[in-house]
Amino acid sequence: MYQPLVFCVKLQLHFGGDIHEISVPAYDGAEPTVNDLMNIIERDFRVPRILQNLVFHGQELHPHINAPLSCFGIKNLGLIRLVGRMAPADKIQQINSQYSPHSYQQTSYSPQQQPVVISTAEQYLSYSYPQNRSVSTQYDPPKEQPPPTPDKEKLPERQATPAE
Repeated sequence: MYQPLVFCVKLQLHFGGDIHEISVPAYDGAEPTVNDLMNIIERDFRVPRILQNLVFHGQELHPHINAPLSCFGIKNLGLIRLVGRMAPADKIQQINSQYSPHSYQQTSYSPQQQPVVISTAEQYLSYSYPQNRSVSTQYDPPKEQPPPTPDKEKLPERQATPAE
């Protein structure tokens, strides 16, 4: 009888200020891929694939979706950082379908459009900035001169009151 061989990598996932232990399986003797990891994260942590940003030792994993985890040097109990936002369970499919399957970051403009340039009068001002009072803890000297300090010779001496 044929039994499928299951290969599993146990990882530590740093997400939301906590470290979670997850298992990433792969079937038929194949190594787990980044795609398998992203599926587990989407299922267990409700972070849509499109909003996942996976980092291992400074390397971003999400652009290399079909690469095995071992090609990044990920071994058992390796620590992976997940940067992403959770979504309600019923919205995950909708969020993923809004983006193309190979687009990981939405661009703010399409390449066919020409950029719109808005000119303002402020662009043509010279580079002299008015000196404003500081808002921070810096010392601003007073603008008015303080009153002159009286001479000690002109001050009347205080009379000591006798203690009774």
